[in-house]
Amino acid sequence: MKTILIYSSLLLFSLQLYSQSAVPTDKINGTYYVLEAERGANTKIFEYGQHNNAKLLLIAACKQCIPGTYTYQKEASEELQRAVFYNSTGLYVFQYDDESFVMIMLNASEDAEWTDFYFSNFYSKNKAKVKNMSKEKIKKFILKISG
Repeated sequence: MKTILIYSSLLLFSLQLYSQSAVPTDKINGTYYVLEAERGANTKIFEYGQHNNAKLLLIAACKQCIPGTYTYQKEASEELQRAVFYNSTGLYVFQYDDESFVMIMLNASEDAEWTDFYFSNFYSKNKAKVKNMSKEKIKKFILKISG
């Protein structure tokens, strides 16, 4: 009986972890520090919400700035067990952990690999994580999740 309780607890814990990482919530909302400043901004504002049944992530340089809009990718998120967003310009946003994201744009060449970036950056609510991040660590993360 004790073994069944342990396995049941582990299963529930695993399901809870999966749902936290694959399905975005408004816990995403907030100000994020940036690995490499973009357009002079060292921080970005992230806001998650729904509009016309679409799950969207808005990222702006300031409260008055027009945000970039990223659409939640349900299948990719379930496969990678983390929230994935995409926009029509070719930018992908991957949840790194509960308070951080990685954004990439692949090179436009037909044979571009997942680590062949035209652009990459790291965003976190935790300033220390940003200080410890590097472009090489972003590549390793993308290699790890793209399997």
